[in-house]
Amino acid sequence: MNNNFIKILIIIAGLVSLSKGILNALDFSHDFQYSPAVMAWQNTNHYDYILNGGQRGNLQDPIMLSQNGEYGHGLFILMYPFTLLDWSAAKKFWLAINVLLSIAIPFYLSKKKGLSKELIFLSIFLFLASTPARNVIGNGQLSFLILIALLLPFFYKGKVAIVLSGFSYLKYNTGYLLFLYFFAKKNYKKIIYSSLIFTLGWIIYSYITNTNLIESLYQPLKVTFYIKTTSELIYGFSFLNFFFTNNYQSINIIIIALSIIFSLIFVNMIKNIDDVFLKISLFCLIILIFSPHRMYDYILLFPLMINSLENFKISKIKIINLFLIFYIFYGLRLIKVFGADIDNDLIINSTNILVFFLLFIINYLAYNFQKNKIKKIYD
Repeated sequence: MNNNFIKILIIIAGLVSLSKGILNALDFSHDFQYSPAVMAWQNTNHYDYILNGGQRGNLQDPIMLSQNGEYGHGLFILMYPFTLLDWSAAKKFWLAINVLLSIAIPFYLSKKKGLSKELIFLSIFLFLASTPARNVIGNGQLSFLILIALLLPFFYKGKVAIVLSGFSYLKYNTGYLLFLYFFAKKNYKKIIYSSLIFTLGWIIYSYITNTNLIESLYQPLKVTFYIKTTSELIYGFSFLNFFFTNNYQSINIIIIALSIIFSLIFVNMIKNIDDVFLKISLFCLIILIFSPHRMYDYILLFPLMINSLENFKISKIKIINLFLIFYIFYGLRLIKVFGADIDNDLIINSTNILVFFLLFIINYLAYNFQKNKIKKIYD
């Protein structure tokens, strides 16, 4: 097949996918956390409202659509500018930001990796064509911003970058690993700086909603388990739920504890890797393995894809990477065509976890093999 023809297909696929994402966002944007932010700035604790069984789901309800507000307090403080707009204008404004980021992220990462202009161009359209990127845009998700926040400390060492990286903590099933990474590196000052957004957001939210600070601190996690949007997904040690079905709350505490412990073990394995892109790629894979995620969070595979696009023809590992990543990015969409619920299907999600684990193992082992090989040459 002609190379130019393949490039044209990739461009068309990217444009079609982007258009679909935009149309979905205009119709839905159901995950854009607009209504909880409005409630907060009207001095109402949306966590309390949900935990007490308040009406939600319809556009006429205080909590609209899927905007359940299961995020850190700071998100709803930072969203203040959106609360000055009506729902229609706010979601269009957020859509514009997400579309801009969907192009900026692959452009920046490809440029940072030193890919050729042609590969930079193609990487943008490969990203736009992926199901995770389309879902972020269509759902009105904030996963693009979370990814940017996670990457900041790996590329920039200044205090501002570290403070801004703490935005990722507001989505704790993703940002938790950055906290563990700083802890593993014994960068305690970075833990303090990166916690500023979370801490100030928690204090300000508690103040404007007149909520006790201690009670407020645990409410985001309580809401997550109450509405069960991600806590029942397949991830890490969640298979334990199948053996202890009668004690849901206690076993989930054990699952979370095991996820944190093994995340820390894995992050210790990669903390001193000198290849920045590989470290970022493995870092993102740990998040995907050990915490619950829906399809839109699979954009965390993109750094590994960029890392694998460089001279991938001369590396079997990179070809395997691309094959497995393309399965997640594009293959799952084909499976959905046949009626499968790719977010909740047990077999599909278990397979995804195995894919993430396999990607981690082969890339980690390949790095260490190459490192030891070079060491032997010089020794």
